[in-house]
Amino acid sequence: MRILVTGAAGFIGSSVASSIRMLGHSVLGVDSLSPYYSVELKQLRKLALLDPMEVEFRELDLSDDIAVEQLFSQDSFDSVIHLAAQPGVRVPLDKWSWYKRDNIDAFSNLLLASVESEVDSFVYASSSSVYGNGHQGKPLSEKSTVPEPVSFYGATKLTNEILAQSCSKQTKIKTRGLRFFTAYGPWGRPDMVYFRMVSSALNQIPFNFFGEGKITRDFTYIGDVTNAVSDLVVEISSRENGFSDVVNVGGGKPISINTCLGLVESILKQRVPFNRSSADDRDVDSTNADFSYLKSLIGKFPQTQAEDGFARFIEWASQPNFRSKLASWVESVD
Repeated sequence: MRILVTGAAGFIGSSVASSIRMLGHSVLGVDSLSPYYSVELKQLRKLALLDPMEVEFRELDLSDDIAVEQLFSQDSFDSVIHLAAQPGVRVPLDKWSWYKRDNIDAFSNLLLASVESEVDSFVYASSSSVYGNGHQGKPLSEKSTVPEPVSFYGATKLTNEILAQSCSKQTKIKTRGLRFFTAYGPWGRPDMVYFRMVSSALNQIPFNFFGEGKITRDFTYIGDVTNAVSDLVVEISSRENGFSDVVNVGGGKPISINTCLGLVESILKQRVPFNRSSADDRDVDSTNADFSYLKSLIGKFPQTQAEDGFARFIEWASQPNFRSKLASWVESVD
């Protein structure tokens, strides 16, 4: 198959693109290399993960509808895996236009171009943030939990789901939203709490610890995420035209941020310095994936234990060529 992977220099995108290529598919990766966080980190992912697998790469702003039209007029794709987005819930209000540009405009451009080019399937990144608050730690189900996002970011991802589902109902394209639950691991994003904890410990620079650390997250290791995405892309190819769904990608084993801190300190055998900050009301209290639908589709679900996943990340981050860059990568995020 010929597959387009967007956000190919991003954390999940770079891992998925290299994995799909390893399976023998022809892959074109595109990325705008936006400066939300360090462009250097994105370029290093390209060098380490994409180039060795001979993944074709093109820098492209998906919010430019003319550029997207030209991309699809010059190439033909069997499937699109759309992972490019403006991530995170803490983007300041004066930059919320980034969410509109990257999560609404770019998404619409790519979805419509895929329909017009008769792409078979459109698999895209959604988020556990669509569920919002008030679920008291209960497993979050695609089938029975009503989405009630509390952040503008979460609202844009829910908008993606609505657009995709409506599009499938009126056209032949198959669409699948992937509700990712706190993906983490080597080559991760420097705005994530575990990344900041490890950077702080290795460099003895305090990070901002929001709240009391009691909120819980269903941390999902990048290897499990990548395997699930690859299998879900294959699975949807066998569906009838016009099929649409959303799938949780998480293992249903949430831990608190305090537990995360304890794991990092235990593995590194040293304290993590931090400055306590007020809780952010854009952070949901808990995420806990009901993975039963995912398991029914591909026969498996994320199972990497947090202890193992964090140890692998710390092993990666401790390499001298990365350790020296961690602090600057963290500081690159507003």
